[in-house]
Formats: sequence, structure tokens, C-alpha cells
Amino acid sequence: DTLNHDVVSWDIIDYEPHMNVLSSTWSFKVKRYPDGTTKKLKARFCVRGYEQIEGVDYFDTYAPVVSWTTVRLLLVLSIVLNLCTKQVDYTAAFAQAPVTDNIYVEMPRGYKEAGKVLKLRRSLYGLKQSSRTCFSHLKQGLHKQGFTQSSSDPCLFIHPKMICLTYVDDCLFFAKDPKDIDNMIENLRTDNFALQVEDDIAGYLDVLISHQDDGSILLSQTGLIDRIIDAANLPD
Repeated sequence: DTLNHDVVSWDIIDYEPHMNVLSSTWSFKVKRYPDGTTKKLKARFCVRGYEQIEGVDYFDTYAPVVSWTTVRLLLVLSIVLNLCTKQVDYTAAFAQAPVTDNIYVEMPRGYKEAGKVLKLRRSLYGLKQSSRTCFSHLKQGLHKQGFTQSSSDPCLFIHPKMICLTYVDDCLFFAKDPKDIDNMIENLRTDNFALQVEDDIAGYLDVLISHQDDGSILLSQTGLIDRIIDAANLPD
């Protein structure tokens, strides 16, 4: 599930005095399942976006996220209409979206070259406009595959054969036939989107989604609650 080798995130160029060069940092994080167990360890090369200058390094920044009312509604419809679901992770989502502004960043710690800086081709985590460019890129890709954006929720996309919910780098597909979802994922990959299919929707947005014996769905965040209790030192 990698990007086409022709897609690169930046060019290494010579530094010039007129450039507003943003500093960079490494970010390390433990990703967890809803029950609190470790899912994976992540390392990210990030830009210190607070150094950006409005009108020079960025302009618009707003990006929507799906409403939980919409998520709950689709979960109910999945029961009523007997829809199959599949969760897809938009891998390294921000780094897939192209940038049009001239953005210069210092080279990563451990890989510096004297007199050289990075000129971004793709967005990076930490940029003020990253969320917007990421959402715009995904929206264009879904439109190209025949999806229509809902006027009620900008993160709800409707296709003649399926529905897609987006929340930054998490996509949730609903359809009658699972093959339609599989075909759509392959079409997006062919269009140079790096996507990772998750096992199921159990951990969508760090919420445990459990199907009950009576046909209902239970939403819970036990792992998050336990970590908050531990952090607040309130085990009793």
C-alpha cells in the first residue's frame, strides 16, 4: 500500500536569502486500539507550522470533519438495510496531498546538508493548511470515482452503489455488496491513493463499535476512559 515511486514529497534545493525556511521536528507516537492496547509505533517528520506567515506560506486552512450524528445514522442504516461496512485508512494522508504554495523547510535532523533546504511538493504534518489540502485531495479523488458530496454533511459522499464517510485519514464505506467496496478501493489505489484496509469498523475513530445479540450497536471508549482515569490518578 505505497505511493507510486514517481510521487515525491519534496525537492532538495539550494538555500536563498529570500526564502522563509520553516524549522522541522520528529514526532513519535504510540497508536492504540480502543481497549488501550498498542496498535503500532509511529515516527513522523513534521513542520513547525507556527512559524508560517499568513499570506506567504498559507492562505485558507479550514477542513471539515464528519459529524457523529452522521456516523450514528449510517450505523443505524447499516442494520436496517443490511449493509456491509469496511474501514479504510488513508495512509500518510497529509503527505499524499500536493501543495501549490512555495513552502521551504529545513532538512530533517540526521539528514542535513550544508546550504540545502526542502521545497515541498506534498503537504506535511504540522503545516497550517495540511488538513485542508488533504481533504481537498481526497474529495477530488472521490468525485473522480463518481461520488457526490452531501449538502448536509461535507464529509458524507454518496455513490450509486455505496456511501463513504471521511474523517481526516479514516474512511468508512457502506454498501450492499462488499465487492463494490473492494473494487472502489482498487480504483482509488490505481489513481495513486495509498490506502490500508482495516479488519473491520470496530475501532473507527478510536471508538469500539460492537454488534449486540439483539441487533443493536454499542459504542464505547473503555481504553480512553481508563487512560484518563490513570492520568488523573483516580483509580477508585
